[in-house]
Amino acid sequence: MTPEGIYPVLYCFFDGDDRIDRAAMARQVEHCIAQGAHGITVLGLVTEVHKMDVTERRALVEMVGDLIAGRLPYAVTVCEPSARGQIEFARAAQRFGADWVILQPPAIRGMSEGDLISFFGSVAAALDTPVAVQNNPVNLDVSLSVAGLVALNRQHPNVSILKGEGWSIDIARVIEGSGGAYAVMGGHGGIEFPALLRSGGRGLIPAPDFLAAHVHIFELWTQGSEAAQQMAWEVHRRILPAIVFMSRSVPGMLCYGKRLYAAQAGIWIVHERAPALAPTEFGLAEVARHRREIAAALEHVAKPVA
Repeated sequence: MTPEGIYPVLYCFFDGDDRIDRAAMARQVEHCIAQGAHGITVLGLVTEVHKMDVTERRALVEMVGDLIAGRLPYAVTVCEPSARGQIEFARAAQRFGADWVILQPPAIRGMSEGDLISFFGSVAAALDTPVAVQNNPVNLDVSLSVAGLVALNRQHPNVSILKGEGWSIDIARVIEGSGGAYAVMGGHGGIEFPALLRSGGRGLIPAPDFLAAHVHIFELWTQGSEAAQQMAWEVHRRILPAIVFMSRSVPGMLCYGKRLYAAQAGIWIVHERAPALAPTEFGLAEVARHRREIAAALEHVAKPVA
């Protein structure tokens, strides 16, 4: 399959006993579907994978697959530190309903590009599902160059999807250099979403904080008319300050981004898994202000396009 559109990365909500809260996760899945998500992703940075062991991550993948029940395409990030671990986890994700997997590079500083290509390639060669790689020079320790990504696809054609979280100019170079072999899904909160679409990107894999606005931007853009694309740009411009605010750090996203989203979905945050950033009154006031801006942006998009 070739993904396109908006695939929100689910937050993980915990109950008072520090276990994954199935009821809150179910509410999140239903909210994402109701808001028009084109697919759902799990085990990204905002899912707090760095605070879970492998048993808990597998349980969450199974839970979310059960909650989606085949209604939307399902993507799972695989972050195990060994190639063997990634192969086993990806196969388990398939059994739990994943349509494709996103391989995350191991957190080994100084890993050479050749070694990373070999790592991803050995995993992809063992799988019979479409494979994406996450290339995030902003938040991850290692990443591939444009030439490295092109080489990886040429050696392993089933690596045909890229979660590209770098500069849109580099993403355009990947698309051009690979002859369009990569379906590129952007990340980094959608901070360059219109530029990503102009470069040939297929969609976005963001946190769900701005899901309704991102769905509208994508749908307006794909209409193709100058008026619709200008309106898409205007919606993006209105939510951009909030995206920047939420993207300052991973702990910040988990503190304030989760609260921004929870307020929209009607989810009560019962418990935060430590270590966690504690919100401040000023921060919560900013979240409330940004939520009003998102609502204003959605009111704007409701106007007819000439």
